[in-house]
Amino acid sequence: MATTIADSSSMTISLAASSSSAAASSCLSSSSNSSQSSSTASTTTNHHVPIAITIPPEIFIVICEHLPPSDLLTLTGVCKRFRGFLCSPESSITQDIWRTSRLKFLSGLQLSPPEGMYEEEYVRFGKLLTSCQGCSTKKTVKVYWQFRVRYCHDCLMKNTTSIIFSKDHAWMNDKVLEGLVYVRHNNQVLFWTPDVKSSYKEFEVISGSKFMEWTEKRKQSRVRIMDDALRRDNSAASAEEEKNKQSGTTADTTQNIAATINEISE
Repeated sequence: MATTIADSSSMTISLAASSSSAAASSCLSSSSNSSQSSSTASTTTNHHVPIAITIPPEIFIVICEHLPPSDLLTLTGVCKRFRGFLCSPESSITQDIWRTSRLKFLSGLQLSPPEGMYEEEYVRFGKLLTSCQGCSTKKTVKVYWQFRVRYCHDCLMKNTTSIIFSKDHAWMNDKVLEGLVYVRHNNQVLFWTPDVKSSYKEFEVISGSKFMEWTEKRKQSRVRIMDDALRRDNSAASAEEEKNKQSGTTADTTQNIAATINEISE
């Protein structure tokens, strides 16, 4: 895909004049197809024939960088060529398109993606997709960055192992649990069940000098992931607070204008 993007040959966006079915099939095509389509469009009055507009790939990239992520997501469903162009993890250009759009339009996702997560995946996971990954409900759904899941309350509880929270953090003395990331939920501490099972298996076979190395490495990993999750939650909360402030200011301004108009009318 990176080779296709780097190709300096022009591409074609086929746009239907008045047919929704033609619009659904529009996508980037090669220059040769562009010439044939342009010729057909110029010699026929049939409005169902797509109008071919030939543009260089560089221009298409610039256009994409000015679109919000929701529009980019829509483009990925138009055709295979669009999807391939916008969903290539190996392409730095593809990543730049999503990054630019994210920074411009998503105030709650200003931090870089978590380690190992691509830009498009990050935007989908963190903002565009709103249903639970487990049951598809849209009620009480939240992103839990510690586990990298988007779950409703019920699915979260089904997939985690809980212990009672204590202020002395007694669970930290458990060699199996101390290196695991967790989520605080009411008076409980929730651990990702697959992590707990995996940790027990590792604990059973680790021994000698490797044990201390194993525990220390897990502690460092836990601290890094927990700190990262906290920063993302705080960033999203700050963005939401700022959004609410702006909404409140707009509402107050509207009310003041309405009150002024009423006074003038009287």
